[in-house]
Parts: sequence; C-alpha cells; structure tokens
Amino acid sequence: MRLFAALYPGAGALDHLALALADAHAQEARRPDGAPLVRWTAPETWHLTVSFFGDVPEGAVPELADALEAVARDVPPLSLSLRGAGVFDRRVLWVGVGGDGADALHDLSVAVAEAAGDVGVRVDRRPRRRAHLTVARAAAGARQAQRRARSRAGGLGRRPDVTAGDPLAGPAAALAVYAGPVWTADVLHLVESDLGDTSGHPVHRTLRTAPLGGPGARADAHS
Repeated sequence: MRLFAALYPGAGALDHLALALADAHAQEARRPDGAPLVRWTAPETWHLTVSFFGDVPEGAVPELADALEAVARDVPPLSLSLRGAGVFDRRVLWVGVGGDGADALHDLSVAVAEAAGDVGVRVDRRPRRRAHLTVARAAAGARQAQRRARSRAGGLGRRPDVTAGDPLAGPAAALAVYAGPVWTADVLHLVESDLGDTSGHPVHRTLRTAPLGGPGARADAHS
C-alpha cells in the first residue's frame, strides 16, 4: 500500500484556491495544436503532505496508524493558510503554506517520521522541501516542447519566451502573490494513494484519522 500522512485544507480555503487557479489556467502555455502542456491536479486530492511512507505492507498499517494517533494527541490544532507559489525542477507547480502554525507543521512532520520509524515503517528520508500543496505538473512532452521553444528562439537570434519555454512559469507568476484565508488544521490523515486510476489522476483514500490535540480537539478548535 502506497501511504502518506497529510493535512487537508478547509472547504473555504479550497474554494478560494479554486477561484485563484481559474486565473492561473489562463496563463497556461499550450502546444501549437492546442494540446495541454500542464496537468492540473484534481481538487479532491489537494493536501499538505506531512510525511511520505511509500510502499507499506498491509499488515503494518494498524501499528502505523496507532503511532500517528499518539503523535497527533500531543500536537494542538494548527492555524494555516495557503500563500505564494513556485515551481520545483520545472515540473511541479506548488502553492506554499503560511500562518501561525507553519513552524509547528514542520515539527509535526519530523515527529510523524520518527514515530513511523519506531514501528518499522521506512520513511522517505530525502530532505523535504518547503510545505506545499501541489496544483499542477508539467505534462508528458513538456520538456521537449521547452527545448524546441529555446531552439527556435535561438535560431531566430532572440531570447526565448519564458512562458513558452516553461509551461508552468505563467501560472506560477499568476499565483506568486496568492494569499488564501486562514483555516484550522485539526485532523491528521493516513492516506492510501492508488496510481491506477484510468482518469490519469491518483485516487486517495483515508484509512485512519487522528485529531490533533486529542479526541476533543476538533470541537474546541471550531468553538
């Protein structure tokens, strides 16, 4: 089972982001035949990855879930917001995370990784980049299109169009000053990701939830 731990933004934050992405879509570069160079992620998959576990044996899931629940009990709900944007390796368009709980989110990620290791679940130990929500990826063939755009511009003796050479540059620029509403992250999710969906989008299924701050935290956070 391909698993990760995540926080999901509140409905208001997701709706606000969806409106902002409508403008970002307009900045999307396309091939001359109109084919897309950007694959936008499905809104139902929008999340903040706390820790990525990769392939985990099904028999290890209950113990992993219990370990995450123990971590969540000691962490109060986090006040977060989505803000800013950028691109990783010209392949992934992300929206960043801010708010009073941003530093605590990093601490939660470390604690979750340590708890998973304690129960024998291997964790992706590569240095995690800043907390983010992935909204798009460069489509298959986008890099070839980038090279062709640079080659054409060079042959004509002019500088390449940045947006044509990098299909995510336009949307990233449109989202650079994005600032979403604050929401309270109060539930940690253990999620299974299935990459076999025929739509081309992964399917995420929550296997277990753990309230931050313990069982009464959700009511307290929204009171």
